[in-house]
Amino acid sequence: MTNRPPVASCFTSLHLLGAALLGVIAWVHFKDIPDKLKETDYLGWAYILLVAGCAAAGAWLLSSHPRRGYVLGSVISLGATIGYVLTRTTGLPHATDDIGNWVELSGIVALVAEGAFLILSAVALRPARTPETVQVSPPFPNDH
Repeated sequence: MTNRPPVASCFTSLHLLGAALLGVIAWVHFKDIPDKLKETDYLGWAYILLVAGCAAAGAWLLSSHPRRGYVLGSVISLGATIGYVLTRTTGLPHATDDIGNWVELSGIVALVAEGAFLILSAVALRPARTPETVQVSPPFPNDH
């Protein structure tokens, strides 16, 4: 019996969690596309692009290029969060109905998923610590 190291998969549970969060973000926006297209067509098209971007980022997370998925997903999450804040504060051109509407459940769910994805991306994209980059200090300062 030989002890073999576990086979490395092309994706980890971290990537799966990221893809799931992108799925939540996409779903919240996907279900609002018909209403947005009727109300403010440019926001409807932005939602369509957001959903497509989430699909692309999720596919990258589950491929051999997860870094691209984290970068694209972060851009989408940050952009959607900024859009949410703008629609609730100043409004957007031809889109002022949501000013002050901070407690809409789908908006809160999307914000939580977007924030979680941004945190996950920060963890996933941080530089790897290798023995060469870790500086070890002596336990006591040198008094010379």
